[in-house]
Amino acid sequence: MTLSQQLAQFITTTTFSDLPAQVVSRAKIHLLDTLGVALAGSVQQSAIQSRQSITFLPDSQGNIPIWGSSLTTSTTVAALTNGIASHALDFDDTHTDSIAHGSAVLTPIAFALGESISASSKDILTAWVIGWEVAARVGLASHSGFHQRGFHATAIAGIFGATACAASLLKLTPEQTVNALGLTGSQAGGVAEYLTNSSSSKCFHAGWAAQSGIIAASLAKGGMTGPETIFEGRYSLYQTHGIKEQAQPEQVALGLGDVWEFLNVSIKPYPVCHFAHATVDCGRNLLKKGITADDIGSVECVVDPVAAALICEPLETKWAPKTAYGAKFSLPWLFAAGFLDNALTLSSLSPENLQREDIQKLAKKVSYRYPEKGEIPFPTYFPGLIFVTLKNGEKITERLDIQYGNPQNPMTDKDVISKFYDNASLVIEDKQSAQLVEKVLNFENVTLSEVTQLLRIEEAAH
Repeated sequence: MTLSQQLAQFITTTTFSDLPAQVVSRAKIHLLDTLGVALAGSVQQSAIQSRQSITFLPDSQGNIPIWGSSLTTSTTVAALTNGIASHALDFDDTHTDSIAHGSAVLTPIAFALGESISASSKDILTAWVIGWEVAARVGLASHSGFHQRGFHATAIAGIFGATACAASLLKLTPEQTVNALGLTGSQAGGVAEYLTNSSSSKCFHAGWAAQSGIIAASLAKGGMTGPETIFEGRYSLYQTHGIKEQAQPEQVALGLGDVWEFLNVSIKPYPVCHFAHATVDCGRNLLKKGITADDIGSVECVVDPVAAALICEPLETKWAPKTAYGAKFSLPWLFAAGFLDNALTLSSLSPENLQREDIQKLAKKVSYRYPEKGEIPFPTYFPGLIFVTLKNGEKITERLDIQYGNPQNPMTDKDVISKFYDNASLVIEDKQSAQLVEKVLNFENVTLSEVTQLLRIEEAAH
């Protein structure tokens, strides 16, 4: 069997009863987190612009809700726009080993397609988990190759997860599912050049992946064919989008149904690039020792090259980012802001904060180097390791091998729910948020429309 055939067998035979209780429980927490992030993301410029663009898109008429608005649209456009909102803040969850955001892709596609075909909540939850299992493995098998080639892994791994989710919901046959995965390979893409000007193309990648999954699965259901060897063939995904020598394509189908990679997904406590979180926490740990900004002479951060390409390079552009989105990918600035305020929230990224001289002054004291072999456990975790030299000559080392929010150092359900309320409060009232919490945490026993109607608002209130 090809790897696609093995995936297809898993996708087409897995039912809700096959999901372990722990997977179901965690899935609902991640769904809630994603919906909160998407609501907060819906008021970001990129999400607003995507909604304004709907009138220019063909076949955009439909009754599928666009979250955080009163608008409805077609199934594919809803997946696109809600995907953009879900990733607009870079506050969504991450599978660290694959360096891929999955829920920002899978929640929009599962909800849009699920609502359009009146799927049951159990089927939607099952398809969502299946999508995560596929996305995580596709990313895992690249061994950071997608990132090293200049791709955004979410746009590559996520699109295969989206197709798996759609194939499950549309009840494709194994043969149709193999074709859908093959067709997906021709849609996989998403370059990391957004880093040069902090453009919104990064969040577009999540929406594109969600939309494309629907298209690939629908075309395959209609009879279109795709290559059966998209993962291991001569011109396979890891040949064209990754680094062939370090990829392990067999991991795409490894442990399906026995090892649940979704349980290795991390929830973000900070609305910034996940690679920076542990380093920020290392800085905040200095505060507990009574260290002040005036005490610090220099800070050297140990950062893997894959992460450094996003959050450290080129260093001189990271000291004073010009936009909030640029700040999210600036380790020096994030370290300084988190240290000076002992917090890192959405308000930390305000225009006023971007101009703060005290943050920029401390940021210029922050440098980085690549790790020595085995020095940090990347990419299994997104660790932090800093070497601080104080002005009096004293040297301090702080390290955090497992970032907060990783399943090995998890955010509590209480913290995730609190995060949801904070995010949702930007768009809806607490009463509406409380109803969403109740229904999402009981998702398998409610209808999808009961949830989605709570994600809508009157446009005037928006």
